[in-house]
Order: sequence, then structure tokens, then C-alpha cells
Amino acid sequence: MAPASVSRRFQRVAAAAAVALAFALAPPVGCSSGGDGPPACASSRCPPGNECIDDGSGKGAACQQVCMSSSECPFNSSCNDGQPKSWCTANTYSVPQQPSGQWGAPCVPSGGESNNPNCDAVDGFWCYGTSPTDANSMCTVFGCTADTDCAGGFWCATVNNAPNIKTDNPSYGATRTVCLPRTYCSPCKLDHDCPAAADGTQQHCVADSQGKSYCTSQCATDANCALDATCKNWQSLCTPAQGTSCKSDDDCPLLSGVVQHCDGGRCTPECGGDGDCTAAVLNSAPAAPDAAAATQPAVASTCQWRGLCNPRAGVCVGNGGFCSPCHSDADCTNGYCISGMPYSTERFCSVKSTKVPCDTMDANPAGCPVHTTTDNWTLNACVTTPANQCEGFVVLGTSTGTPQPLPGCWTANR
Repeated sequence: MAPASVSRRFQRVAAAAAVALAFALAPPVGCSSGGDGPPACASSRCPPGNECIDDGSGKGAACQQVCMSSSECPFNSSCNDGQPKSWCTANTYSVPQQPSGQWGAPCVPSGGESNNPNCDAVDGFWCYGTSPTDANSMCTVFGCTADTDCAGGFWCATVNNAPNIKTDNPSYGATRTVCLPRTYCSPCKLDHDCPAAADGTQQHCVADSQGKSYCTSQCATDANCALDATCKNWQSLCTPAQGTSCKSDDDCPLLSGVVQHCDGGRCTPECGGDGDCTAAVLNSAPAAPDAAAATQPAVASTCQWRGLCNPRAGVCVGNGGFCSPCHSDADCTNGYCISGMPYSTERFCSVKSTKVPCDTMDANPAGCPVHTTTDNWTLNACVTTPANQCEGFVVLGTSTGTPQPLPGCWTANR
């Protein structure tokens, strides 16, 4: 676990970098005299890339560095979720910038979590991973209390203490917080909160069946999604996109009253048929295309569907009951957050059996939830580790002709 000195470490490194960050994010205010009142902010007087924006602090509008992603902001700051325009704001946890060993830098699990030779331990970075052989282990910060304690593109996640880079044994009930990159099913508010996936696939911030927003990636088929997700039609767009450059949907204005989306780095409108994607329609934008778009040869656009990976459960985090999707044990009310790995990335809640001790030899034993025809899971079993817990199982293929049940609730049965 993270040491008791986490909060002191946060205070120490934050104080060390606060002055430098204040200068980085405090450009001169573009003031103009306006009579007897306080001087008003004028965007024309702001430094390049800045505009007059009221941050809600009560101090009125001031020059703020506008942004379309956190990659455009200075170190120790992030692109916030302001509307209609976002701007760079200081992180609540700041550190001196080092050439290596900080946010997301690779680390070797065998080096341990703290004092890992690959991580900037002086400034509070530890090595995080989900197993002693996790090839994606990375340097990050433990003990965060809010997303603003993390770098842009990261969020403050609650995770189980173990498995981790020291042990494969689950911790069952013990959790901690850590800054993690936003990936599939991470919470979000705007598209720019969700960076591109590791393979470069564009991610979006969309609402689940309960209205909670999560990050997910574009897809063409179910094969592009996790086994507990399915690819569903999302938007019909003019393809290929030939509009102005963008990094997220937030960058795309209406085109003659039609909503546009960022597709492959270009804004393009929604459509109901190929007739909505003619040259006359696409060239009807009130502003001329940017220089990069103007240099691209004109290509005929057609109306095509774009898909997004959707959780088969409808949500990324459920109500905490049996087979409810979860991130950690903290999301489960009467059980634990079980992993379907290595067969899938699904995480789901177990539930304590009402019959203790439970029968560990039978499928669907007394004391466990009763299967119905609407359930995706095919059977459940009561296990000994953790004791007296009912877990869901799905069939992920066969062995010598016999169906093989494996832990899972929403992974596709095969």
C-alpha cells in the first residue's frame, strides 16, 4: 500500500512547483479601460492562443489559454471541461518536470512499486501494474484524491490493492487510489478527456444506459471491442471527412445547422443518406476550410455508420449486486470485484451466498442467485476463495468437445 506519508508528499512537491506553475498559467490580462469600473478583458489584447474567459472564481473574465486537449497545455496543467470553450488549468498536484520516470513512463515490475529504478521516486512516482509480469507497468502517482491530482488524460481511480507487480494474489476488500490513463470504461465529461487508445483508435466520451459518461473507442465489428462489449452503430457520418481539423467533437461547429463530429482528425456532418454528403452540402460551411483541408484532393463522400464499443451490461459500473460491472471491490456491496482475466478484461461483482458454508461442488447451488432466461451468464458456482462467494460463469469455447465455463457475467458465450 502507499505509505502514510502520501499526503505530506503531495504537499511537499506541490509547494515546490507552485510558483513556476503560477507563472506558466498566468499570462498578462488583456485589459481595456472602460470608464469608472474595473478594466474589462479584451481577447484582442491577450497573448496568442489565449482568450478572455470567466473561470467562475468571481474575479471576472481574464486571459486563459484555450485548448482542445491536455497535450496543448503546459506541464502540471490540464485542459478542463469548460464550455463552450475549454482552457488550461493548474493541476492540484504539481511536480518538477523530469526527462523520464513520470506520468506513464514504462517501469520494470521486478523493481518494486516504490523506489523503482525506472520511476521518479523523489517526486512521488511509483511503479503500477496488475501482475508481476505486467508488460504495461508504468510510473504514476498513488494516493490521489481527485482527477485534478493527475496529469491530463489520467483519472484518479480506486483499484484493488492486489494483484499488483509484487503478487498475483487478490487482496479482497482492500483498495487504494492511483492515477491511471483513461481507457475503455474510464469516467469522463468531454471527448477530449479520452485520449486515443494505445493502437491509435479514436476514443469518445458517451453516456451509458444510466446516463453516466465513459470513454470508449470506435469500432467496425465486435472483434474491435473487449469480450464483455459489443460494437453498435453510433453515428452516420459523411465519409471520408473533409472538414476542418479537430481533436474531438468539441472542436466541430454546426455546419448549416447540422451537428458535426470529429472523425479521423476532420470535422464531418451527420447524415441520413448520401444526398447529405454532396459537395454542395460539405462546402456550405460559413467559414472556409483550414489550409490543411484545402490541400487535400476532393473525394466523393458517402453516408456511412460509425460504431462504438458498448458494454453488454449497458453500464461500466453497476449497482453493486451480483454480476454488476465494477472497477474495484469498492463498487460491490456484498461481494468482491472479480476479474475474468486472462480470458477477458471483464470485471464483475460476486455476492455472498445466503447458505454458509455453501456447496462448492454443484453448479447453481442453493444460496446463489437463480439463473433466468435473460441472464447472459450461463451458470454460477460458490467458491472457496474468497470463501462463500457466488460467481458468474460464461462458456468461452470448448475442450475436447466439452463446454468450458470460465469466470464472467457479460463476456460473449461461444
